[in-house]
Amino acid sequence: MSKLRDQVVRPLVQSALVEHEIPAVIVHVLIGTEFESSLWEPGEPPWSYPDDGHEYVWVHVEYQPTNEGAAWRLGRSEDLQDPSALLDALGQLGSDVEDWICETSFARGEQRHARRLSPDDLPGSP
Repeated sequence: MSKLRDQVVRPLVQSALVEHEIPAVIVHVLIGTEFESSLWEPGEPPWSYPDDGHEYVWVHVEYQPTNEGAAWRLGRSEDLQDPSALLDALGQLGSDVEDWICETSFARGEQRHARRLSPDDLPGSP
């Protein structure tokens, strides 16, 4: 997971940020059967997916100065072994990151664009 985080997910997230924001964003890639975010406001119900026996890859992003964050389920671990499925999931992640950034206090309303990935961007590609 560290290769996926360091070589693909972090650069994808960073591509939608401006230079001074990059050091303030923490990116985690986690594997688990279920994820409950602790980022929600008090009183707002946490979301989760039911445990269906599959492991999933999750991406969690936090902008440290304001403690604003988001989390997304990238997909089932076994499905993401297929480069085509991984590229599709990363394309959706890029769109989700763009939506999240424009809703944050540090970039409210700004239209940002995440870089579109190709098979050459994936870990293990020549």
